[in-house]
Amino acid sequence: MNPTKPTRFTDSSRRAAVSPPAGGHLPPQALDLEAAVLGAALLEAHAQRTLLALLPTEEVFYSSAHQQVYLAIRDLVQQGDHADLLTVVAQLRHRGTLERTGGPHFVAGLTSKINSAAHFETHCRILQEQHARRVVIRAGTELAAHAYDDTRDPLTLLADAQAHLTGLHRTLETRPGQTAAAAFEPTFDRLAQAVQQQGLTGIPTGLTQLDGLTGGWQPGDLVILAARPAMGKTAALLHFARTAALDHGHHTAVFSLEMPTLQLMQRMVASEVPGYSNSDLRRGSLPGGLEQVAHIRQQAQRLQTHGHQLHIDDTPGLSIQQLRAKCARLHAQHPLGLVLVDYIQLMRGDTKGNREQEVGSISRGLKELAKELNAPVLALSQLSRDVEKRGGEKRPLLSDLRESGSLEQDADCIIFLWRGEYYKITEYEDGTPTADTILFDIAKHRNGATDEVIAACSMRRGVFSDLSHAFVGM
Repeated sequence: MNPTKPTRFTDSSRRAAVSPPAGGHLPPQALDLEAAVLGAALLEAHAQRTLLALLPTEEVFYSSAHQQVYLAIRDLVQQGDHADLLTVVAQLRHRGTLERTGGPHFVAGLTSKINSAAHFETHCRILQEQHARRVVIRAGTELAAHAYDDTRDPLTLLADAQAHLTGLHRTLETRPGQTAAAAFEPTFDRLAQAVQQQGLTGIPTGLTQLDGLTGGWQPGDLVILAARPAMGKTAALLHFARTAALDHGHHTAVFSLEMPTLQLMQRMVASEVPGYSNSDLRRGSLPGGLEQVAHIRQQAQRLQTHGHQLHIDDTPGLSIQQLRAKCARLHAQHPLGLVLVDYIQLMRGDTKGNREQEVGSISRGLKELAKELNAPVLALSQLSRDVEKRGGEKRPLLSDLRESGSLEQDADCIIFLWRGEYYKITEYEDGTPTADTILFDIAKHRNGATDEVIAACSMRRGVFSDLSHAFVGM
């Protein structure tokens, strides 16, 4: 393309969009630009490749005739053939759509709309914008019609709206590739940042060894934290949430499908205030009465002074689309640094079918969410009962992930939690006592090594720390 040469239209193509008639509104469209884009693609081969890269679907074109021409060009390019006036007419004839498209004269007329492919990408972007507006109008119209139907669930309507908009977002977000030379400087900028931060390039986990292996929770990564019941999954999730939000100031969203907000807050208070277990606070076992309550309140003030960065949502039965909608709203207010979900098996997917297919759609949705937000998403997952049937140490395996192999496929990092103390195992292979410890077994790590990290933990308080650190008031 020649970026300095302006596009020249014929007199009949100076209007970029069709004006609405007096009696109502036509959907947003730019018929002359559609014709100009197709005409440029017929004139220049490189424009055909750009056309298919930027406009991946015929629905971007409003005119059904233009849609048929686009499909003919796409078919020819995919077959490895050159698309020009003659071959496109032949392909339309082969598809049986030549006459309803307007015949050879219509196709020939497209090339008269433009005499070069200058500013071709700009024209494609304008067509994308018009298509985006049509999709929004269609979604709004459908929702308005459905909203009058009393039998439809309002939450389902909102999820459908989010699905429309998410699909549109994917269509518009066509990122151009770049050369290795262009990516050279950013690569070394990131390397310098990693050196300055001593390898901690993501959201800190609060555990030195785990940070050393992962570099922190990385932007765009889906992390699965999986374990059998009573291994401390929720306690670990809250530890990571508190570390990110309260210790390091990252806006963090916790979606709890299992526990209500007040129970989660009670657990975090126990973690913040030494000397009290979650059980003590739940049962109100405080000999000092209300004075002791006031004392605990004072010691837990960090949850109030810094708690605006920690968002908690306890909506039960959350669907993946509802989750994405909620995250999009929070992210628009303050960019999210970390999203945590407790837990996958309690979510609802978008795919109708068996449970394995539904969990697969949830897994893909969580990975897409991480990429959309450019933030790590950490989701808890249950493991199958096969772990309990296994002899020996009952250590989890990747095959124990429940209901879907998609979790293993979509996750960037899979970490199993295991407490030998629970299984009456007194020490690890290296002789380290298992009492008051937890093992983080990194079973999959797309961007790093797999290894094991032993950390100290107090299940009574939900506190985790490096093994070398001692707890106060365990």
